[in-house]
Amino acid sequence: MKYPLSLKGVPCNICKLKAEEIIMKTDLGNIVRCKNCGLFYRSPRLSDEDEIRRYKNLGYDDAYCEILDRSRKDLYLAVLEEIEAYKGKLLDVGCADGYFLGLAQKRGWEPYGVEISDFYLEKAKKNLSEKSVFGVPLKIAKFPSNLFDAVTLLDVLDHLGDPRGELDEIGRILKKKGMLIARVRNGAFHVLLDRLFEKNVFGIIPVSTVFHLYGFDRHTLAILLKKANFSNIRIENSKLTGGNPYCQTKYLERYMINIIKRTYSAFAEVVSLLSRKNVLISSSLMIYAKKK
Repeated sequence: MKYPLSLKGVPCNICKLKAEEIIMKTDLGNIVRCKNCGLFYRSPRLSDEDEIRRYKNLGYDDAYCEILDRSRKDLYLAVLEEIEAYKGKLLDVGCADGYFLGLAQKRGWEPYGVEISDFYLEKAKKNLSEKSVFGVPLKIAKFPSNLFDAVTLLDVLDHLGDPRGELDEIGRILKKKGMLIARVRNGAFHVLLDRLFEKNVFGIIPVSTVFHLYGFDRHTLAILLKKANFSNIRIENSKLTGGNPYCQTKYLERYMINIIKRTYSAFAEVVSLLSRKNVLISSSLMIYAKKK
């Protein structure tokens, strides 16, 4: 979809340099790679204000929300199991309809969320409460320092205009030794996938990949988290979501999608084990880190 808006060039969010090479071109700006640290990002791109306005006005429907929530339930439960020992106040950045926070609340967490989409914000307030969900970006919410025991960004960090600034703010509002949990698309995987299916092989995969404002891999995530003063960093292949919620294939049935996903996921885990988690080739990555 094309937007009649101006695009602007941006520097690398990690290095603050404009030493970049073009990886691919899109209607909403080029995908580039920083020659210094390897971070993938869009440049030029929409201004941060235009990006926020675009997400704020995006339309969804209840059926789509239910499909997406159902596909992620097992993933969400696995995340909550991982952070059980930190139970207390939990903030979910980009909480969508509040489904994850609802699961957390049932397990004894005190849930808070921020969500800029008007559609999702209304649903989240109904599913949780008016007082626990805020319809503004994280920095504008101005939470007190050292408030939260854990903060989650599930499929959110790569959408943000300033990931480093967001992590700095999360560090401020987390308690000492508080837990950060994030899930992002594996940028290296999706760039490779785009190249492999550039010719739309056999018409099977009309949309091979999705790339937001940033594309992270194990290396760039580690650099970014260390710069934001996080420690005990653990980056690993993400648990799969279920089904085919994004409808990326036109002809393959749901059961075939699950077979393909599970087969590749098993292969990615073997590669991870053999490389001592130095090589992560899954489509998404999970990050666990502590505030120093």
